[in-house]
Amino acid sequence: PVDGGAPDYMPGQFMFLRLDRPGRPSEEHPFTISSPPGRQGSLTATIKESGDFTNTIGDTRPGDGARLEAPYGRFSFAFHSPDAFLFIAGGVGITPIHSMLAHLRRTGDERPVVLIYGNKRREDILFREELEKLPRNMKVVHVLSQAGEDWDGYRGFITEDIIEQEAGHVLDDAHVYLCGPPPMMDMVVGSLRTLDVQDDRIHYERFAL
Repeated sequence: PVDGGAPDYMPGQFMFLRLDRPGRPSEEHPFTISSPPGRQGSLTATIKESGDFTNTIGDTRPGDGARLEAPYGRFSFAFHSPDAFLFIAGGVGITPIHSMLAHLRRTGDERPVVLIYGNKRREDILFREELEKLPRNMKVVHVLSQAGEDWDGYRGFITEDIIEQEAGHVLDDAHVYLCGPPPMMDMVVGSLRTLDVQDDRIHYERFAL
């Protein structure tokens, strides 16, 4: 803003963003704040080109106006006190989880972390380089539904077996933060309940209005 810095927010929260661009309608849309708090007064959104509005996001230019209202939402570990974390994301649902992971990393938090991240293809993985450089207490597991022949990780979808095998050591203590397409989330919540994770330790955000 011309008269100050970015608003304070907690990792995982979202904003309502309106872009003022010449020749285009000005519409308000919700987007996750994908950067961690404390980033020298700035914030970022990571936007997938998939809808009538977001398909034009690449036409935005430096100097275009932006108006935002923030922060909103309670999808953040800041509202809980977990002894461990299990993050489960699908596609662009990684954005609030990225904010939380980045905050944990920059604050030197040493609690155990497991991220299980589902995508179609390897090239769809967002923040791939950052995820490869997380500290030792943060474990990252990728699952691809349309993997190429050179992929040696999990194939298909995030299942109860994968969750138990890769995160079984934290399930008794962890709070689970889940974000992705509604069908994936419904399936994962069912798996978590089968694995005896109580509902008060399952937190999720749906990218739907």
